[in-house]
Amino acid sequence: MPTLAPDAVLTASGFVRDHVVVVDNGLVTSVTKFPPGPIDVPLPGRVLIPGLVNAHSHAFQRALRGQLPDGSATDFWHWRDRMYALVGGLDPNAIEAISALAFTEMAESGITHVGEFHYVHHQPDGSPYADPDELAHRVIAAARRAGIRITLLRVAYERNGDQPLHPVQRRFIDTGGAPVLAATERLRRVYGTDEDVIIGLAPHSVRAVPPSSLRTLASFDGVIHTHVSEQPAENAFCHAQSQCSPTQLLADCGLVHDRFTAVHLTWPEPGDVDCLVAARARVCVCPSTELDLADGFLPVDARRRLPLCLGSDSHATIDLFAEARTLEGHGRAQSGQRGILGQPQAGGDGRLAWRALVAASAEGARALGLPRELGVTPGDPADLVAIDLTDLSALGVPPLEAIIGQASPRWVDSVWVGGTRIVAEGRHVRREAVVEAALQAFATSYRTAAG
Repeated sequence: MPTLAPDAVLTASGFVRDHVVVVDNGLVTSVTKFPPGPIDVPLPGRVLIPGLVNAHSHAFQRALRGQLPDGSATDFWHWRDRMYALVGGLDPNAIEAISALAFTEMAESGITHVGEFHYVHHQPDGSPYADPDELAHRVIAAARRAGIRITLLRVAYERNGDQPLHPVQRRFIDTGGAPVLAATERLRRVYGTDEDVIIGLAPHSVRAVPPSSLRTLASFDGVIHTHVSEQPAENAFCHAQSQCSPTQLLADCGLVHDRFTAVHLTWPEPGDVDCLVAARARVCVCPSTELDLADGFLPVDARRRLPLCLGSDSHATIDLFAEARTLEGHGRAQSGQRGILGQPQAGGDGRLAWRALVAASAEGARALGLPRELGVTPGDPADLVAIDLTDLSALGVPPLEAIIGQASPRWVDSVWVGGTRIVAEGRHVRREAVVEAALQAFATSYRTAAG
């Protein structure tokens, strides 16, 4: 029964000092005043917070970081073509190795749970593997290697809008909603008793899934995530096909409810935010990717009114502290006002830094199927992060404001998932083996893409 002794612990009522966290059987059993006995894990200069949650990831895209140096991918659609060139060269071993690298980097940045929006399902010619869920199993194996929890969001993908399929998209395609629901049921049978794995559903977008299939997928009883209004062209396509916005189409098909997460929502239309608020749905914002791909910004009204969680998406960078800061920063740039996250229009906690950290942790957990409140709480899984506040930039700053205002992954000293320490002194316990496998995968995939 290890006892962790940081300088302070973040609880539901804020940071408390002179307390220890007792862990047993993977759970937090108590948060109490210092006992007179010995401490198992002293953490001087550190504060203990719940693990961060990355609610939107495409792990294989970690291989694209830094690989677009010539400026030829000038917008999202050009970038997508470059991404397809990479996908065509990835075999199961490469997908697992690159995913493990992304998840290990997440762990070293304080992330203990990832939502993997998984859409590479088949062989390069579109035929299924002998096990049709081969690549889903590989991605889950990568999360296990990194030691973090995963909600695998099994993607439905059926078409390329009104354009012919790109050859690489054959790896994504299932025809109709029924095969996708069958895949989620197979995966649930395999992982149903695994506390580290949740199976969710992800209709990719209204461009990729027709209304008939969306209606079929609405019968799914778990969490559902969808790319929504990421690009103006997506809105235009939806109006041409269905005479409404993507949000309204998804609602009409029965997909918008309190288990629904709209990813991006950078170009919502009038009434969309009201629709999501009424359904008690949420938005996953991915600021670093939305900047990297020139997507746009979540509007201020949505930032104030909707529950928000965070994702690193294409992994241009993996830093949920920075992602949380941008929730406020982008809103200020758009509105000319400060304190955007501290001015909720529909109730909720108005503390700016608190709401930003909720987005990086508890709200992401809810989006991925685990109801959580912010704070280290007895009875919750011992998914914990020790943050080093001895950095000079934290000097004289209250802990919560320092974490949201200044922190970076290099402040992450230790990480526990289910009470198991997977990061110590800033380094993942399996870092060397993960890096070696990823370097081999990079070499193979880049050669294939170039050829």
